[in-house]
Amino acid sequence: MKSTLSHDKRSDRVYLINLHRDDFPEIINYIDWLANKFQYTKIFAKVPSQYAPSFFNAGYIIEASIPLFFKGKDDVLFLMKYMTEERHIPEHDALQAFQDMLIKPATANRKPLDDIFTIRPLKVADINDMISIFKQVFKTYPFPIFEPSFLLKSMQENETRYFGVFHDQNLIAISSAECNTADKNAEMTDFAVLPKYRGKRLAIHLLSFMEKELVRSDFKTFYTISRLKSLSMNKTFYNSGYKYAGTLIQNTQISGNIENMNVWYKNIPD
Repeated sequence: MKSTLSHDKRSDRVYLINLHRDDFPEIINYIDWLANKFQYTKIFAKVPSQYAPSFFNAGYIIEASIPLFFKGKDDVLFLMKYMTEERHIPEHDALQAFQDMLIKPATANRKPLDDIFTIRPLKVADINDMISIFKQVFKTYPFPIFEPSFLLKSMQENETRYFGVFHDQNLIAISSAECNTADKNAEMTDFAVLPKYRGKRLAIHLLSFMEKELVRSDFKTFYTISRLKSLSMNKTFYNSGYKYAGTLIQNTQISGNIENMNVWYKNIPD
């Protein structure tokens, strides 16, 4: 199989991360088999739009979409199949709070980064400090970011670029870009700011720094999958010119619970 997928009990789902055309359409039956074997309650498939009809025939629905996702040309659909009705119940209060935020105008203006902080790409030598930050910010996470081997492999083999904010030469905030160089898109993720430094808009400066670095490498689309409950993180993307693309219901296990997630995106003009 040439496609990329993951599955685990923590998020209680199968996740088709990257569909390879050579696996289509047989992969649809394979994912069903996998979900039934392990009794997962959800399947999440990130699929080029031209392959969607066969997934619809298999019971999938659209929860989000991003235009110009592949090489700045073709669209992607975030397709879901729920194996139980209970898994498809949204967080009504959190959605209403997000709705209230979304109908207010974005705030584009921002203050410059305070001179006491610096931002730079992170390297292998920073891994131990990165783990310390992640452990202080996240109780649990859908990927093993607390393991040095995972971070090392992500840097060296999986095209993930990490970025950090420093104060007095100490790492105090992190973000990452999971880069797909072939398709020219990047997921902006893993934002973690030490509690002491929150409220200083470090995330929005990290995001801006990441975008500038990736634009130099000819990336065309940036996106994120952000926790619905984290209004501050949603505001970061909203105020940075990202567009809301949809909400993924009971999608990702993070900080001990399976949570709803919002999809945001930004296309970079030629």
